[in-house]
Amino acid sequence: MNPLRKLAEHSQSIWLDYIRRTLMTGGELNRLIEEDGLRGMTSNPTIFEKAIAGSVDYDESLRKTLDRDPHVDIKTLYETLAIEDIQMATDVLRPLYEESQGADGYVSLEVSPRLANDTEKTVAEAKRLWQTVDRPNVMIKVPATPAGVPAFEALIADGININCTLMFSLKHYEDIAQAYIRGIERCKNPQTIASVASFFVSRIDGVVDKALEANGSPEAKALLGKIAVANAKLAYKRFEEIFYGDAFAALKAKGARVQRPLWASTSTKNPDYRDVLYVEELIGPDTVNTLPPATLSAFRDHGKVEPTLAQNVEEAEAQIHKLAQLGIDLDAITEKLQVDGVASFTKSFEELLEALKKKRSSILSSRSQHQYLNLGDGEEAVGARLEQWQHDDYAARLWQKDPTLWSSSPAPELTDRLGWLSLPRDMHDQIDAIQDFARAVCKDGFTHAVLCGMGGSSLAPEVYHETFGHKKNRPELIVLDSTHPGAVAAVRERIDPSKTLFIISSKSGTTTETLSFFKYFWNEIAPSSGEPGRHFVAVTDPGTPLEALAAERGFRHVFHAPTEVGGRYSALSVFGLVPAAVTGLDVHRILDGAWAMMENTGAAVPVTENPALALGAAIGELALAGRDKLTIVTSQSLRALPAWIEQLVAESTGKGGQGVVPVVGEALSRDDVYGEDRFFVYLSTQGESTECEDALGRLEFAGHPVARVQIKDPMLIGQEFFRWEMATAAVGSVLGIHPFNQPDVQLAKDLARRKMAELESRGASGWDDGIETIYVDKGGDAGATLERWLGEARPGDYVAIQAYLPPGGATTSALGEFRTALRNRTRLATTLAYGPRFLHSTGQLHKGGPNTGLFLQVVDDVPQGMEVPEADYTFGDLMRAQAMGDAQALNERGRRILRVSVGRAGADGLSELLQLIRG
Repeated sequence: MNPLRKLAEHSQSIWLDYIRRTLMTGGELNRLIEEDGLRGMTSNPTIFEKAIAGSVDYDESLRKTLDRDPHVDIKTLYETLAIEDIQMATDVLRPLYEESQGADGYVSLEVSPRLANDTEKTVAEAKRLWQTVDRPNVMIKVPATPAGVPAFEALIADGININCTLMFSLKHYEDIAQAYIRGIERCKNPQTIASVASFFVSRIDGVVDKALEANGSPEAKALLGKIAVANAKLAYKRFEEIFYGDAFAALKAKGARVQRPLWASTSTKNPDYRDVLYVEELIGPDTVNTLPPATLSAFRDHGKVEPTLAQNVEEAEAQIHKLAQLGIDLDAITEKLQVDGVASFTKSFEELLEALKKKRSSILSSRSQHQYLNLGDGEEAVGARLEQWQHDDYAARLWQKDPTLWSSSPAPELTDRLGWLSLPRDMHDQIDAIQDFARAVCKDGFTHAVLCGMGGSSLAPEVYHETFGHKKNRPELIVLDSTHPGAVAAVRERIDPSKTLFIISSKSGTTTETLSFFKYFWNEIAPSSGEPGRHFVAVTDPGTPLEALAAERGFRHVFHAPTEVGGRYSALSVFGLVPAAVTGLDVHRILDGAWAMMENTGAAVPVTENPALALGAAIGELALAGRDKLTIVTSQSLRALPAWIEQLVAESTGKGGQGVVPVVGEALSRDDVYGEDRFFVYLSTQGESTECEDALGRLEFAGHPVARVQIKDPMLIGQEFFRWEMATAAVGSVLGIHPFNQPDVQLAKDLARRKMAELESRGASGWDDGIETIYVDKGGDAGATLERWLGEARPGDYVAIQAYLPPGGATTSALGEFRTALRNRTRLATTLAYGPRFLHSTGQLHKGGPNTGLFLQVVDDVPQGMEVPEADYTFGDLMRAQAMGDAQALNERGRRILRVSVGRAGADGLSELLQLIRG
């Protein structure tokens, strides 16, 4: 039985802490009522801000209102939209209200938090909202502040349903419970009134746990994660004493209802705690638990239902008593939480009005975020795909994490890799902790932060850094994801280790490259530092070897990543946000942009209006039609984004002999250098130079499909992360592949380990692994060999340049020229990537995707110095082994591969190679 429905057996009602117009218009609210037993809804300014500003759901209503009065007051504009939503929701829940005889079926609407300290204005606004909504099953939200308590009492006396919110302490609860009784005594028709007392839970643990950790004693640690539940249980005990005792008996005889406790703030903020903790521990009769969507889904999936509220009450009392003995003042904490809660709601309300102001301006000026698809011959197939998805309820099934969208049979890393869907919302609960950490790093005087990671751990931080840089007095971020000794040495030369923070980032906690970087820099720090661990922070999944290493070496912090989010889908998790916050980036705004796109691609949004699914359908259908070279160009401000998209698309789709080949960093050129296998996507920021437009126009005229995606501001880059993640998942559905695994990446890793063992046993002896190799610095008929390799090309192929060289500077410039010459000569799409970083991204496509690649591995004479401390190899050994292992893996898969060694000539050797191509 659905655990959510089973809660009714214990007389507990589940309400949804979320509202959005398409919940009602798309039928999702009806489904939640029918399937999950949902019995009510709550709203707040934060929820409305994301729904209204982050979707197109409200645009038509906004346009109509603005047509009538383009200068309408922003607060009035908000109320118009919010009240429409509340009325629609109450109408959907009205049958439940009637059936329960007024016990359930309510929807809450909040009085402006600006009025939290003004009794008279709170009463006046609550009465106005009550009359305007004009539904018997609406509840007006009033805060339990000192000014809100008498307002609440007056409103109950006037016969208005009230959800009294922002209660954190037993005193808050006692004040409201007694005010409710006084109000009911004055009410003419008490039997018509319903009220809930919203008692906040998880926020208490968020503050108390910090105090307990600061105390550090075993007694304090034993209370971690316990106080919020204990506090709620004592509030429930007091509820029973008041409403089941003599004080309320006479009123109950007249038909008055008890004021039910409503458990609010029930999402788990600490990722180390069970995600349904504040549901499972607070189950009891005559209560309501209001859940955000993620917690609702989690409890539906694995919630356990037992009557827990009345259990262990004496233990709860003892825990609260022990807290006081430890010198932690819970009363002071809860008073501050209420003050902070009012401030937070006020801030959200102001942000809502500001977002709505921008939305109004956007609509009035006809400027909004755009995605245009000019698909040419592919238009019909893409349209049919979207129609089929609408018929199949694809969007709703995606948000329900239905694995049959990709596979008819169960598969590992499928349903347990869809946590990225709710990251924009879920990560907001961790932002304060991340920013506290970033401020502490700044205070300690660090000038640099070195991100040691590979693939999904390094690409998003690189995008953030390349796009936004670092704020004054914040550390400059350096991303190290190359094991070439030259690359490691270059980073070492740029930093003062005593003023550097090292972010050791690995989802598995076992990545060889990342751990090698750690060992090297630990050895640079440890001899001269009494606390070397203060220079290190780990970002990893819970329970990994890296977490154990961090504990052993005394790292200053460990950030836990969500286990249900794969590395390449982790840009909006701690993997991306921690390095970004360290450099001073406003990660709140990054998440806000992503949240807006999340809302715009929600379960209830029609598929034809879902920009991510439309893009995914286009990429997938065009790939099936032979246009599988996804060529991405950008305006200047978004220049760093394609490298992240490249990994996401290549590693997600390149398997089972299929795949989309992302082509990034290839400058647009004349029409005749492109084959019929291209799909061009142009990403730009509003107001930037559109120098690419002329070339794109020519390509469209020549029959190439072109997509244009425009955002208003680079700070909205979070929405692009989310757009492309969902689009890529949708491409997997079109191609019939599993988009969340990487089955062929391990092959190159295994072969690299084998090569490492060979190098250790017999020493380095050149590139003698059976792969045909040109030595540019040693003469020979390199031109003929290169021509023979190019002669194997077929229409629809691509050329992949794999540079196992130290990245940057003259090398990158020379490789770029060489790449352009190859493209112009062959008319094939070209890709360029540095090894070994691409092994964790496009390497999957190279080995598991279609056999359409010509692979040119470019190597140099890797210096054999730079030993990796605490290991029996050097960075040179590791680099050489990775290159040889990758070449062997490609060879075993029947790929066409040629190696070019530039010896010690570096960029000069690449210039010689360029002349061979041009010659």
